[in-house]
Amino acid sequence: MYFVMSFKPIYAFKIIEGVKDCEVRTYFGDLAPDDVVLIYASSPTKAFIGEFVVNEVFTGYINDVIEYLSNYCLMFDEDNWRFVREHYVGSRRRLVVIHVGEVTRYSQPVPLSSVRSVIPNFMPPMSYVKVSEDFVRLIRSLGLTS
Repeated sequence: MYFVMSFKPIYAFKIIEGVKDCEVRTYFGDLAPDDVVLIYASSPTKAFIGEFVVNEVFTGYINDVIEYLSNYCLMFDEDNWRFVREHYVGSRRRLVVIHVGEVTRYSQPVPLSSVRSVIPNFMPPMSYVKVSEDFVRLIRSLGLTS
């Protein structure tokens, strides 16, 4: 399956640069190893900058997630820990840790305006959305050209 996930630019670029290996989100189901996630860097960037293959998916509640992050996410820096503490500690919601696999950086960012020139009503997700293979081909055709 294919997904688009929105990231704050700081986190999107950390994934692309290979210095962030895990992403924590509220559990949303469906995601599995070998799925592909297109990385949308939100405002002010507003562009697709690359993609990654999901290596592993771990679900659990906050204490289990913290233990997993501590043991398996070697590039989870203080910015990421701060985000987890501010948004998830104390939550009773189930969480998902997405372990980032192979990353592809697009040779050029694909601005939201370029996507909307083909799909006028496209709205980037607040968190994630499942997308079609046709959508992925479109983004790749715009981003992987040299």
